[in-house]
This record gives sequence, C-alpha cells and structure tokens, in this order.
Amino acid sequence: MSVLTELRKAAKGLLFLSESDAPLKAFVWKGVVIDSAATLLKQLHKDAATSVQEIALTDFFAPMATVQSWHDEAAKADVVRFQALVTQLAALTNTRVFRIGAGPEILAYALGTTPDGHTAGVSTLLTET
Repeated sequence: MSVLTELRKAAKGLLFLSESDAPLKAFVWKGVVIDSAATLLKQLHKDAATSVQEIALTDFFAPMATVQSWHDEAAKADVVRFQALVTQLAALTNTRVFRIGAGPEILAYALGTTPDGHTAGVSTLLTET
C-alpha cells in the first residue's frame, strides 16, 4: 500500500477541531523535500514574508489524540484514530508541523519525508479569531 493511500485511509472522516472543524487532507509531493519553512512557502506559492510557526507533531495533535473524561465512545474512537495517524506521520523522516498565516484562517501542514525521498503528510485549515 502506498504512503498516500495509507495516509488517506488514516485521515478519512477525521476533523481537526478549531473554531471550525476542518477535514484532514492527505498528500504526497513527489520529488519535493521540505527542509524548512521557506521551502514549504515556496512549494505553496506563498510570499516569503508569510508568518510561519513550527510546532511539534505531538503538540499539534494533542487536543485530538488525548482521551478526555467527557468523551463518549465515538469521541474515544476518534482519539484512537488520531493516535494512529500521529504514529503513521511520526514514521516519516524529519516530521514537522507548520502553521502558515496569522489568522483567522491558518493553513496547517503535518509532513515528513517518505523512504523514497518524497514529502507526504496531511493538511487542514484552522480557524482562530
């Protein structure tokens, strides 16, 4: 199974919770290695002066990958799925998360390098006012 297929399967139906709940979209960029925020901005055709924040993978997904006392069974099942997605992303090399923009809409990319040298991960849109 390809990395893209595995990421799509892991992310299917998951919503990243912010002020609006947005789906996670899996991607693979063949022949592209993202080694810095500047490289990512170039790949996304964004201005080099665009605000970028890098955060740890586990910190980014912690709100969705941690069981809370008020979770019902469906929410607990989603936590398990988010944990599996984080594990899958962490298996990539040089995994990192970038938040792009200053709001209220922020693009988020959790990505890393595949064994064959491509960039893969998931992206979503955060709403923060």
